[in-house]
Amino acid sequence: MAELVDARDSKSRSFGSACSIQAWGTITTFLVVKVSSNLIISFVKAINTFNSSQRLVIKIGSSLLTNSKGVVNKSVLKNVVADIVWLLNKKKDVVVVSSGAIALGRGKLKLTSELTLNESQAVAATGQIELMAAWQSEFKKHKLQVAQILLSPSDAENKKSSKNAIATIENLLTFGCVPIINENDTTSTDEIKFGDNDILAAKISKLVSADHLILLSNIDGLYSVPPKNQKKDILITEVKTITKKIEAMAGTASLLGKGGMVSKIKAAEICMKAKCNVISNSGLKKDTIKSLTRTTTKATRFIAKS
Repeated sequence: MAELVDARDSKSRSFGSACSIQAWGTITTFLVVKVSSNLIISFVKAINTFNSSQRLVIKIGSSLLTNSKGVVNKSVLKNVVADIVWLLNKKKDVVVVSSGAIALGRGKLKLTSELTLNESQAVAATGQIELMAAWQSEFKKHKLQVAQILLSPSDAENKKSSKNAIATIENLLTFGCVPIINENDTTSTDEIKFGDNDILAAKISKLVSADHLILLSNIDGLYSVPPKNQKKDILITEVKTITKKIEAMAGTASLLGKGGMVSKIKAAEICMKAKCNVISNSGLKKDTIKSLTRTTTKATRFIAKS
């Protein structure tokens, strides 16, 4: 029998749990059935946990939200907003962490060369206007209001700043607004240097006691090797413990987005310690968030201990 994996894909497997067991033809039928049952139970449990989540933070990366020309990917934005509206209609609290200011600023100013740190800060100030305009325009179609919040990772750790941030977010949710959070690049450079807001999203998730953090990018999740290597790449569908081996699987970042899987794993580690589950998956497809209720969806689920 071939490698026993998640029912969704013959090139997917879970990692760091009982579900990572492999079965070959030499293993008894009893063990094969037992492993299959464990896989099904594990995924059903993960889906039930997702369905029962009351508060979610959704982070969308630069490489997904913008294209190589530095303009908004309208089809992606439309699909993500539609999914957020679906969650809101289910009476869920949703906080959005959006990257893309620098990428949009580059496009607006027609810059193609590599930017210095200070230049990136200035470009972000230009792009942030474009970014919020795009979100506002799309949510307006659903008769929903958005609100801009600019924070830095340190704000989530400072007692006074974090208290004020929580109060603002809670009130916005009460008012029926969708908080759109980005790093304040004018005063903070943490996410410019590294992270593409993954770390910020994790700290926001911890701050607002989110049940799930969803990291949307242009790949399905964590692969055993970079996904371009079609013959060797295996999608890791479940991670219960972040080990050195898991960290070694992370690839590098793109020009538009500075995070890659490295920062997503670090973000997952922060959230898991705070008992917040994390899902990393592609936002390129329609119903990308809705599809997380199905076992056939390609994604990496980082499972926090309950």
